[in-house]
Amino acid sequence: MARDNVYSILAVWGLGLAYRRLDDDQGRAYELEHATIKCMRGLLFAMMRQAHKVEKFKGTQALDQALHAKYNTQTGDTVVGDNQWGHLQIDATSIFLLMLAQMTVSGLHIIYTMDEVQFIQNLVFYIERGYRTPDYGIWERGNKMNHGQPELNCSSIGMVVAALQAINGVNLFGSRGGPSSVIHVLPDEIARNYTTLHSALPRESPSKEIDAALLAVISFPAFAVGDVELTDLTRKNIIKKLGGKYGCKRFLRDGHQTVLEDHGRLYYEPHELKIFENVESEWPLFFTYLILDGIFNNNPEQVEHYRKLMDPLLVDSKTLAIKSKETGDEEEEEEFNMRLVPELYIVPKELIEAERKNHGSQERVPNQNIPLVWAQSLYILGNLIYDNYLSVADIDPLGRRYSNLHSVNTSDTIVQIVLLAESKELQAKLLTYGLETYTKENCSPIAISKPSCLRDAYALLGVNQKLGLSGRPDRPMGSLSTCKIYRCQGQLYAFLPHFMDREEFYIVSDNNYLVSLFEQEISSVRNLWMSNGRPTMVVMLTHQMVGNMDYDERDNGKKNLLNFLISIGSSGICNGTRVRVGRLSEMINTACIESLDFLVNRSVDAKEDWDEILREHTVEEVAQQKLKINTASTAKSPVRGEGIPSRTRSIIDAPPLKSPLAKSLGYHPDMEELSLIDEELKDDNILGPGMRSESPDHDETPNAQPVSLTLGNPAQTPQAIDMLFSCSNLYDQIDLLHYLYSCHGGSFVVPGVASLDVLLDEVYWKAMHAKLWSVVRQAAGILRKTVNSLTSNLADLLIRQKPVTIGLRPKEYFINTPKNPAALAQIIYDNCTSDIREAPLIQEIITYLGSLVRGSPGVFSGIMRIRIHFFVIAMREELSRTLKCNEEDAIEHLMQVLSILTKLSPYEVKSLLQQVLIAHDQVESIRISSGNTSPRSKGFTLEEGKQKKETNDTMKIEVRSAGFDAGNFAEIDITRGEEHVNVPLIVGRGLNLVAVDSIDGSIIDFGNYDIFSSEIDSEKFAQSVNSLDDGIIVVLAGKDDFAEKLTESAKAACESLGSSLIRDVHFRDSWCMIGTKGASKGSVPECHRKSGMGPTDKISQTINLAENGTSSECRRASIANILPCQGKWLRRRRNDGALNRVPLDFYPKVWKVLSKTSAIVVYNATLHSHPTISESTPEELNFALQVENLLDNIVDPAEHQIATECLVVVSRIEERNPELSLSGRTINLIELINEAISLFWDKWISEKSNQNVVTPLIHKAPIIHQAVQSVVSTPIIKNAPVTSDENTPVSLEAVQNASRIISEVPPKEKGLHADFEARPTVITRVGADMSYERNQRLARRIFFDLRQDGPAGTMSYLAIACVRHAFGVSWENANTTYLSESLQ
Repeated sequence: MARDNVYSILAVWGLGLAYRRLDDDQGRAYELEHATIKCMRGLLFAMMRQAHKVEKFKGTQALDQALHAKYNTQTGDTVVGDNQWGHLQIDATSIFLLMLAQMTVSGLHIIYTMDEVQFIQNLVFYIERGYRTPDYGIWERGNKMNHGQPELNCSSIGMVVAALQAINGVNLFGSRGGPSSVIHVLPDEIARNYTTLHSALPRESPSKEIDAALLAVISFPAFAVGDVELTDLTRKNIIKKLGGKYGCKRFLRDGHQTVLEDHGRLYYEPHELKIFENVESEWPLFFTYLILDGIFNNNPEQVEHYRKLMDPLLVDSKTLAIKSKETGDEEEEEEFNMRLVPELYIVPKELIEAERKNHGSQERVPNQNIPLVWAQSLYILGNLIYDNYLSVADIDPLGRRYSNLHSVNTSDTIVQIVLLAESKELQAKLLTYGLETYTKENCSPIAISKPSCLRDAYALLGVNQKLGLSGRPDRPMGSLSTCKIYRCQGQLYAFLPHFMDREEFYIVSDNNYLVSLFEQEISSVRNLWMSNGRPTMVVMLTHQMVGNMDYDERDNGKKNLLNFLISIGSSGICNGTRVRVGRLSEMINTACIESLDFLVNRSVDAKEDWDEILREHTVEEVAQQKLKINTASTAKSPVRGEGIPSRTRSIIDAPPLKSPLAKSLGYHPDMEELSLIDEELKDDNILGPGMRSESPDHDETPNAQPVSLTLGNPAQTPQAIDMLFSCSNLYDQIDLLHYLYSCHGGSFVVPGVASLDVLLDEVYWKAMHAKLWSVVRQAAGILRKTVNSLTSNLADLLIRQKPVTIGLRPKEYFINTPKNPAALAQIIYDNCTSDIREAPLIQEIITYLGSLVRGSPGVFSGIMRIRIHFFVIAMREELSRTLKCNEEDAIEHLMQVLSILTKLSPYEVKSLLQQVLIAHDQVESIRISSGNTSPRSKGFTLEEGKQKKETNDTMKIEVRSAGFDAGNFAEIDITRGEEHVNVPLIVGRGLNLVAVDSIDGSIIDFGNYDIFSSEIDSEKFAQSVNSLDDGIIVVLAGKDDFAEKLTESAKAACESLGSSLIRDVHFRDSWCMIGTKGASKGSVPECHRKSGMGPTDKISQTINLAENGTSSECRRASIANILPCQGKWLRRRRNDGALNRVPLDFYPKVWKVLSKTSAIVVYNATLHSHPTISESTPEELNFALQVENLLDNIVDPAEHQIATECLVVVSRIEERNPELSLSGRTINLIELINEAISLFWDKWISEKSNQNVVTPLIHKAPIIHQAVQSVVSTPIIKNAPVTSDENTPVSLEAVQNASRIISEVPPKEKGLHADFEARPTVITRVGADMSYERNQRLARRIFFDLRQDGPAGTMSYLAIACVRHAFGVSWENANTTYLSESLQ
């Protein structure tokens, strides 16, 4: 194996260096050095035979394209198939490159030809993405279960860091080589691996919380960690958790070569790992690492300690019987003998139980593999240095042992900035604002080029047609690379930064976002700069960025960008980083200059001039406008369509078209409305002050003729093309192009104009210039554009042990390993199908999260998994709160709020996301400001918002149905007063359902059930109806057919809604109804028409919400007044629950609780103690994900957070009260929560009825008193919000009034439109009955708004419930005993 061979030859190399120091005249140094060269070249030849795999792996990172890990020692051929071993071991290739660099610098000549040089350069490309490539690691098994599942391993990433840093700039031909034999590594690739390693340590991988292999990363030979404290922490964890008398365990619960391991199979069963605990094999190998670590750190105490431990572990070669390879007979050992290092020490079978009871008490024995040549080599190397035959500098000529000094000097880095204007006119104009810039002509003779030119230059690096190697893959250049000045044959070149390239993705077209990105990149360059000289960033300012500032009043981003550039130039500081702004020619002497002379002597395509590659050539293009455009136009085309989701779907839904034109058109039977005007943004009641609408005003065109469009139906193509020629509004154009694209694809050519791809791209660019972000995102979604840095941002989250999910259950896609760009884009677009704008928005959020986790990792504290769509939910809630929507209004105006979300600029979306993350420690109103604002332009600030106009309490529901032969449509229309209520339902074939709460009019459930194709959907429909409580209004409408496969349970479900005609419905009949759960048959509006008899009549029902509950004003006042903390704790719990935020050390505490119980139950999901505890360790990432999966069954984020608090309470009771025992009980979290809420409610109502202060219900029994006190004394959440006194008396009348309002049935989770409030209970229509059973919804909301700590906090009530149910303590007289002062 490559790794073993490299480690084994280190002793030979070291001995050769020792003889060289002794000035040996007998040829020993020469012989040993060439033995080393022979070994390294043998490995090189074996790998070069698989050059085709290296070429494929660079682009795919596929397991079956990896270099093989095993070779025939005689021929260099592979010995097993691609899928017969865990070949992908990036650390093995990396250690080869690392030691190749060290040996070459020490004076050995290992590489002879340019073919070999170019292959080594491609090995650099092979490993440089190690930070995002799961492999099988140093132990060749991947996941510790040994099931063949690769993981991201820090031991591999650390070796990649060392190899890339070491080999960069090394001339493989030594002192005799030229520019072509120098190996080049881009600094951004080093930085990505470097930051990944430092963010993940001391953890090894998701399944291994620590691994002794990390000793090779933090010390010799890698020295890859630049943080001294992190190095010490990793070393201490290894010694503490894995250290023993005979060496170190590889990792916890490692069964390798123990007597308990089943040698008949390579994998372990899930329950099996537990049996290896405390009896893992111990490896003396790691003592050799610790000895070398002490030598390099000049720590003689550590060296002597481990040499002393090592001494009795060595086996004298005289005691070994060596069998002859030729005869198989035993031979006598020669007189010369050595002390050998065994591979490992195992616990004999008869001592297993004693060792388990008292770890480290039993004597172990070595296995048969003596010596482990790898360990023997390191032992000899350590002895050579210890005995002063070698110095540490001899075996580390590159000085890698000083790598940790880099972290000390980052604050001294000064970033040089050169501001260029794209024209002299712009330069003159910027000067009038006080900003001095330069042009390309001012920089002469230094050439200024785009980053793509530098990318093309490096694409030629390592090209070798003979070996079939194409060189560096087509990847963008990072800021560290473009911050260098490059020289080729004496000519200097500077390159613009890639992050400002507007050709990549639309987010950089937002100047406010560009300012924040600029600050982030400068800070990142300072922190990660490892090169000589200062980083020099050349920025090109364009007319689009800063031109026409006086004219463009809609966007303050230009002024903010200008103010930002002026401020950093005058202050010399950018976000805490020292900067120097000036002329490029003045900065050359202090800049970092890199050679590109390899371009001159390259062997490929000699006709191509290197200067042509590096210089930007401007191609004069005639900008012919294909479509008419007038962003100020008000004319709107009479276009409507079905299936176009641009403003009526998913997380970014908007209300239906509400313009006078839309009203004149009405509904077409088989069409849904296509929203071409986002009129809701015009309403100041929805927009906060300072927030602008991106939609232009519109005229009334009552004489316009309607055009009905359906995605995928090309029948109206000629009409759509005619309208495309005539319309000049971007909103119309994008919707028409969307329709044509869905019917004909992007290659379809509009006669006389251009292809749809070209037209869409034109609209995309125009919308970016006009800052119409909704149109931009729609065009980006149609064109399936992706953020170029999407994979790296995703990797930034994953490498910090934060898996990512996209979508919602049951289609939530789990990502725990990095993906290549094509695969990631496919996942996003496949799981964001409801709205065409959703996928670009999700990409934005991933990009912003990656940016935040790099720059502000603290805001992710307590968040284990990044559920992207739930982040959108949290953003929706935050925006809803900002716009002053109460609970009812937040549901009613959900679509408007989400529509605003998709119309926010990229910077506003990022700011809102950041606000959600920091809201954990804040309770004030959101403020989102676009960078540096001027008095004239305040940016985007959402503070108070205007109160929304009073909602009408009359709701009208209309429904109509048509089977296949009657028009094939289904219509469900809901209005509230004069306002149309958007129904977030995508009408489809089968049965369409909308459930409406009769108290507040909110849509609580919706869905399409394609019963025509499957009886499974019929059963799902029945389950949905049966899960609803009595009194819920259920609107049903059939389309095409639903009757043929309608099951008996589905028919019974319809009858439970009051249907009397459902059993008369047959194949492709038309049928609809407005039912009520629990109504008697025939008592509800219902209509049925036979197939071929036309559609049903439109049936309707009007509901007076004021009679069912109370008025809107009373609803708002009652709910607000009754919450004990004015909703602050409720809001916090919702936010933390949506983000899956947990307290410190939460998962190890849950592991301990689970180890003492039989299971933890949440609704129908169960996390069993066995085999979970047997196969995982407390700090293992995989266990944390199992806990999260369990808690994900709780839909309501606030209840999710209460469940987290409940588990902490159980842990504290068990920890602080040893006399209590869980004794294998099952912990049902929902039962405990309900019990706690019930206790709170009964006591609360009792006190309110007597106008007394609320006090918790606590039993006088000492055991309960003691247990509860042990819990409530310490809050779970730090920096708790300041709240008012929860004990403020509230009248019973107020409670009863609020109860009528809030005790409705909550919706089930349906996409992102669901109201995640609580589980269903019984509807209360009058306030006389204040029992918990009749007011569970209100009780839950009040309980969720309690503080955590204190005698009246949630932890107090949870502790009482836990003591009773989880610990089985008697509860006698609990209902009559109060201890109001005992917990103060």
